[in-house]
Amino acid sequence: MQTRPLVLVDLEATLDRHWFGSEPLLREPIPALEPPVRRNEHELTARWRPDQWSEPERFIDPSAAAVLLPYQHDGSLVLMTERPPELRASTVRRLAAAGFDGVPLHHVARGEHPAYGKRRIARSMHPAVTIEDNLRIAEFLATYGYETLLVDDHYNRGPIRSVNLMRIARADLAKVLALRLEDAQPDPGADGSTT
Repeated sequence: MQTRPLVLVDLEATLDRHWFGSEPLLREPIPALEPPVRRNEHELTARWRPDQWSEPERFIDPSAAAVLLPYQHDGSLVLMTERPPELRASTVRRLAAAGFDGVPLHHVARGEHPAYGKRRIARSMHPAVTIEDNLRIAEFLATYGYETLLVDDHYNRGPIRSVNLMRIARADLAKVLALRLEDAQPDPGADGSTT
């Protein structure tokens, strides 16, 4: 059975963006060993107030939506987010209104380190390409063998250390994604069938 390769996309990196570009960013180095789930309830609840994760604070980026909709239609798009599951219902409604109804949405667990949570999601999905906007998390995913496209932004300055990581301009996402997935397409003759 031939299936199109999966595209695992960080929701906040591409589609559901903040007007002022003030996404919470991972600035500290990622711990070598997976840290325990942190339970500072005040910090966890203050950061994830639903009004900060919907209009007018955030908007669905129409150019990113145009790039990702074809992958949604053929079932190869999967989204991951650092938002806790408590915001799932409002996130799913916003995605459906933008034409992304039914797209699988995976959450980093509340209190889980974002890099380890996204690696956990990638392990379960086996994507052909992962799209991320945080340099540290993108490097982390690439180090574990996931081909990662880093959507370039002003806060992503720094060297690229992994061969599995490519920094791209937001405007080039459609072209680069199409080229990377063309390379990842299964070979039709590899299964021994003839046409």
